[in-house]
Amino acid sequence: MDFDGFSEVTFSPAKGQLPESGGFVYIFFWVADRVETPIYVGQTNGLAKRMEDYEQANFAASTDFRVGEAAKYLRNTRMCRVVVKYKPSKDPPKDEREIIRTLVLEGARLLNCLPSYDYHQADEESEREAVQRFCDMLTGIRR
Repeated sequence: MDFDGFSEVTFSPAKGQLPESGGFVYIFFWVADRVETPIYVGQTNGLAKRMEDYEQANFAASTDFRVGEAAKYLRNTRMCRVVVKYKPSKDPPKDEREIIRTLVLEGARLLNCLPSYDYHQADEESEREAVQRFCDMLTGIRR
């Protein structure tokens, strides 16, 4: 997939570094040896706030938790850089679906495809372990 027209920021961006409002699509990548590999595709009408949600990784919000935990694990344990590419969108949900479809058909393994959980019934440590195992699968690194 061609990422022309996307801006890039290292996760987690400093306050004021991202637009506060407007429709956006974005893609998380892990980077090793200058190779960028997509890990998650999202859409939002508040990019700066959305990145804060991922940084907080609240277990009660499964997407926030999974993406935030993946970014932290890749950055802190696997020593990979994590970047977010983003661009404005007039129809974020549609653009998100199209990007996911394109990347999956190109062979990408995305966190979007990992089944979610119900935080009322799930165990936080088990879900963290699942995210870490997913990241290990992506990076080819075994524990």
